[in-house]
Amino acid sequence: MTAPQPSLTAGQSEDAAVQLEYEFAEIIRTEIGMHPAFATLAGQAIVRGLRQSHGGSELYIPAPDRSERDAAIRRDFTGSNCEELMRRHGLSRARIYAIAGQRLPGKSPTSPLKTGQTTE
Repeated sequence: MTAPQPSLTAGQSEDAAVQLEYEFAEIIRTEIGMHPAFATLAGQAIVRGLRQSHGGSELYIPAPDRSERDAAIRRDFTGSNCEELMRRHGLSRARIYAIAGQRLPGKSPTSPLKTGQTTE
């Protein structure tokens, strides 16, 4: 059970709604390429609609499943194409290397200790 959220004042509630309008407008502008003035109107409309249908409640927005993206990065990674993968997937160099170095579930790395081989 989660603790109840403290009530927001009317001013805080309005500030939060304006912040959401801005965030939605920015997403619409960058994702769709909509003119900023129209993106602002769309962001405001979305917030009005969400307030009418879900006002006062918490919304859960699930994170996207990144398993397919990560599998593609592991499959395509050659060690010399990090810049290309960074651009294609919008990720940092560190994140590409972290994903490329991940082991698939159920697969263990082969090490001399596990195989009984020597390193000489």
